[in-house]
Amino acid sequence: MQAHDAILQTPAHDTAADLDDEDLRHFSHPREASADERRPRWRGRLSGWMPRRARFLLTALGIGLAIGAIEEAARLSAPVPGLERAARYLGFGVDQVTLSGYHFTFDREIFDALDLANVRTFAALDTAAVKSRIERLPWIDTAEITRVFPGRLEIRVTERKPFALWSRGDRFYVIDKTGRTLAAVSGGALPNLPRFAGEGAAALAASFLDNLARYPEVASRLNEAERISERRWRLKLANKTTIELPADGEVGALEELSRDTALVRIVSAGQTTLDFRGPGRVAIRPEAPTAPSPNTGS
Repeated sequence: MQAHDAILQTPAHDTAADLDDEDLRHFSHPREASADERRPRWRGRLSGWMPRRARFLLTALGIGLAIGAIEEAARLSAPVPGLERAARYLGFGVDQVTLSGYHFTFDREIFDALDLANVRTFAALDTAAVKSRIERLPWIDTAEITRVFPGRLEIRVTERKPFALWSRGDRFYVIDKTGRTLAAVSGGALPNLPRFAGEGAAALAASFLDNLARYPEVASRLNEAERISERRWRLKLANKTTIELPADGEVGALEELSRDTALVRIVSAGQTTLDFRGPGRVAIRPEAPTAPSPNTGS
């Protein structure tokens, strides 16, 4: 009991008494975090990542500039075997060529324009010159050349479209809408294309057909439009009607023909020549039907 009373009478332990003033300040007022401690953890990671990214971009830029300088130097100087081997080893050799977009052009013609015997690396490839050579091929309209690392060259072409058949002398050619000659063909090829003949007819074919389309009674029967002396047109219709248009005022002659119902009937009947070359008048000459060839058999 005495011991128990002694414990009860012992004064309570004063924790604050054991602490000095500095400790009391920290105990009674929690310490504020410093600026570095308040910064989010992701900002610290980002600040360490940005220099690495910048170094990577600068390194890539330096490598690209070095490769470009090497390619330009190699292009302007004579081929160096060691440099070509190094370029091929690094993936800058022309090891594969992919062609697309062509139907009428022979692939060997494109390869010839590419000059693979002398173009073995990207450094030796003059893209502008190759593009120009490919686009000079008859059927080619445009060419796109893309270098794909490692070692692949992609060439995509767009070809011209056949527009008409043009005869010059005894030879026949397919032409496009600009009058460019695409290929030589036989006279019976491509029967659904409009037919033109004579010097200068190819270059004017598209514009003439645009004008003629406004006169369906003639356009629907047109078999061939012949350019005469590079000055005027002679129209040969499928029903053996021939229309001689003047050198000046061909549209006026077609307008007169379409307005005059009697002339339209003559055109529809066939076997007639209508000559609009005289000023203010139309000469009409019936054509004799073609006589059948005599039978030469025994």
